[in-house]
Amino acid sequence: MGYLTYGNTAAPIEVDDALLTHLRLVIVTKLRRNESFPLTLPLRSGVAETLWLHASIPLRFAIEDEAAIDRPLVVAMMNAASSSGGLDVTREEFAASAVGARTLHAMSA
Repeated sequence: MGYLTYGNTAAPIEVDDALLTHLRLVIVTKLRRNESFPLTLPLRSGVAETLWLHASIPLRFAIEDEAAIDRPLVVAMMNAASSSGGLDVTREEFAASAVGARTLHAMSA
């Protein structure tokens, strides 16, 4: 399990390593482009939390075991992040896709 720490909160959000590996790629790409977006994550309590991701807000990733990158999953996540609803990883398509990840040899941002 990995952790995403957002803002000045001391409470990290626990996220599956495979999902967090993909999220990190999407988030860093979007923020590098100076594109803010909402990210909805499931919490252990069963509640979903939506964060507004912006380059000015501190963000840390802690990944125990990085997963191979699944390019179609990254593309789907980037498209969702660019939509009006933002990236909602509580949707089954993202959780299910991360399991079948494969190695990415080359990718441009």
